[in-house]
Amino acid sequence: MNELEKRAGNPNLDKQSETAYPDSPHCLLSVIIPAKDEASSIGSLIHRVRESLCTYTYEIIVVNDNSSDITREIAESYGAVVVSHDRNLGKGAAMKTGVANVKGDIIVFLDGDGVHNPGDIPNIIAPILQDKADLVIGSRALQGWKRAGCSLTRRLCNNTASFVLFVVISLLLPLVTLFRYPLKRVKVTDCTSGFRAITKEGWRGLNLSSHGFEIETEMIYEAARTRLVITEVPINCRRNGHFSRLSVLRDGQKTLKLLAGKLISNIGREPLSWNN
Repeated sequence: MNELEKRAGNPNLDKQSETAYPDSPHCLLSVIIPAKDEASSIGSLIHRVRESLCTYTYEIIVVNDNSSDITREIAESYGAVVVSHDRNLGKGAAMKTGVANVKGDIIVFLDGDGVHNPGDIPNIIAPILQDKADLVIGSRALQGWKRAGCSLTRRLCNNTASFVLFVVISLLLPLVTLFRYPLKRVKVTDCTSGFRAITKEGWRGLNLSSHGFEIETEMIYEAARTRLVITEVPINCRRNGHFSRLSVLRDGQKTLKLLAGKLISNIGREPLSWNN
């Protein structure tokens, strides 16, 4: 039985939740799933998102980044809103396309390959609902890299990237702005995590230029630059044989180049605040 046949036997999956989060000013969650050739996982992922958000008001938007399989058809059959690219534009571009179509006050991103556990979404959005954060990163490091199924090489690269970002945000950004940004310890343990949430207002203040995987690090830099409150929560993440499309060398070089360019462009500039 293929995914479309399974979907036909589950008509209840078309139903959206109609209960808003109690005592919260946020009335709608927008879950964005960038997807490229994820036909084997997208249906199950959408189903699990629905299960995790049964007490919330939400929408699910799948951005089909020019898949060559039936990712779009399966996502539509599971009741998600699907927006498609005519050509492959990259993960960052897919995330931007998704946000351009949201109606919600809180935006949640998770990868389409099914490695993230949608059951963690309530924990991801909790600091925002409690007005304790504007950007929340789901960290595999806090849960334990081995439990997340990350290889030693990828753990080392992510730790290195997170340390570089810490230096850039906490030291170099204040330095190049002549300390208009105060020295402040802003540490993120998993800067490449694709599982995260941000307020719509916070997203609007980010000056995001990247179209690939480097957008995840760029989001954190921009959040710090616009003085959003950033926090992390532990997540469960298992690769289970899934191959990551992120290239340590290629995407690492792009990210370093991006951060260097942003630092240069901020030399001597005044701090920005998205809510001013």
